[in-house]
Amino acid sequence: MLEAIGYWFNDRAPSAYPRPQKLVGGVDAKTRKAIVAYLRAGKTLETYRGKSYCRFACGESDMGHRDYTDGVFAWPEGLPHYVEKHEVRLPAHFVAHALSGAPYLEPKVKRIDDAPWIKWGAQQGADVDLIGWDALSWDDQKKVLERLHGKLAPGHPLHAQQLEVLLGRRLTDELLVLLPDARMARVRLLDGKATLLSGWDDWDAR
Repeated sequence: MLEAIGYWFNDRAPSAYPRPQKLVGGVDAKTRKAIVAYLRAGKTLETYRGKSYCRFACGESDMGHRDYTDGVFAWPEGLPHYVEKHEVRLPAHFVAHALSGAPYLEPKVKRIDDAPWIKWGAQQGADVDLIGWDALSWDDQKKVLERLHGKLAPGHPLHAQQLEVLLGRRLTDELLVLLPDARMARVRLLDGKATLLSGWDDWDAR
């Protein structure tokens, strides 16, 4: 399988993928330039309909809609932007491979293994602790939102807000919801008690 690099945590669909904001620095300008050139010269692996966006909210909204490969690794089309503009570092073994002068190969398979990428991101402290929290099905989201709105009286910070369920936690009967202004709230279904969060930087899974 091809080894994944450069696939990022999605604020709207939380996962084990790393956050690029936690991977800034540690690579000199000359090496970054070489890595960017290598990434941009990759071969198209897959093409998708939707376009990606920059997780740094820098205003770049067209980050491509393809996956690239060199026959060993696979990465999203927008990865060079993160390395070049935001100085995001990548795993040392990929950097060594990119700088080795190895030829680009046609991939034997299109399957991508993201386990090493996830493990490396966790080792770098770039992952988000989601232990005990799970995504909910559409039906379950509808049910818990109906239950939640019954607890939100006028004056409650979430009253009459259009909420989107991100995660649920059965152990404590809680939800993590997204507000229209991009803030989040951790809220108990028992009584509607909510803790507002400015974003994932404020997140504490405990």
